[in-house]
Amino acid sequence: MKIAITADLHWGINPAGDESTRKLIDHLLYTSPDLLILAGDIGAGDDFEKCLNLFDVLSCQRALVPGNHDIWVTSDDERGDSWQVYSQHLPQLCERHGFHYLDQGPLVLPGAGLAVAGTMNWYDYSWSIDRLPEFASDWEQRLRTKRFLRGRHNDARFVRWPFTDASFTAAVVEKLERHLADAAAQAERMLLVTHHPAFEGLNYPSTVPPHLDQLLWRAFSGNRSVEKLIERYADRIGMVFSGHTHKERSNMFANVPGYNIGGDYGWKRLLTVSWPEMAVETVEFRAESPNLT
Repeated sequence: MKIAITADLHWGINPAGDESTRKLIDHLLYTSPDLLILAGDIGAGDDFEKCLNLFDVLSCQRALVPGNHDIWVTSDDERGDSWQVYSQHLPQLCERHGFHYLDQGPLVLPGAGLAVAGTMNWYDYSWSIDRLPEFASDWEQRLRTKRFLRGRHNDARFVRWPFTDASFTAAVVEKLERHLADAAAQAERMLLVTHHPAFEGLNYPSTVPPHLDQLLWRAFSGNRSVEKLIERYADRIGMVFSGHTHKERSNMFANVPGYNIGGDYGWKRLLTVSWPEMAVETVEFRAESPNLT
């Protein structure tokens, strides 16, 4: 089985990135994967569906998890708040365009003995909350307002819902736990796909020692609870894939190989996995030409 995985397409932000996405789709048409997975940050607002439209030409199975940009809303957004976008609007668009919305349940592939579980994932500050008091006396206020030394996290402006970061993280992790149990009951092996990094070794690397903004970004990137789920299902999870950071990384956690897909606003990156061999091939797409690495 051939599985293609990409992330952070950010349709509509950068013309070079959009051209790179079109090249990526041309490549998929040529290579004909059995399954395509998008690991979030597909397009904010109307650009989410505009991006999904591009993949209608593919005949393979398709699945995705949304990213934080995909649930951004404005104060007068006709789609509702970020929770309504996440739980209602995006699943409807996925159904319209033939994508399995992994945040609502795993994709089971009986012929391959495989299930794909996924989540947007979220952050509860647990990756750095123990160190922040050493670096800033106002660390609690910085977490509440998502304020860095320079600038502010855009989630503070555009994610609007009746949750705290901690309460939403707890909700999505609880749901992922159910989905992993469901997947494990139906397939021998699983893939886990997240938008926010599934474990800290897939996050954007920091300097040693880190500076305050790096610790704050780490706080807003993931959580320890998903790591505990990976440990619990380590004998069943074959591979983990994440996005969000725009930084290519590979690492191991609980003896499970993980990959952060990489790619940025101006160029895109695609991983192709041969299953069950778990061999990974990488192609980068830029406005000029794709490069096989």
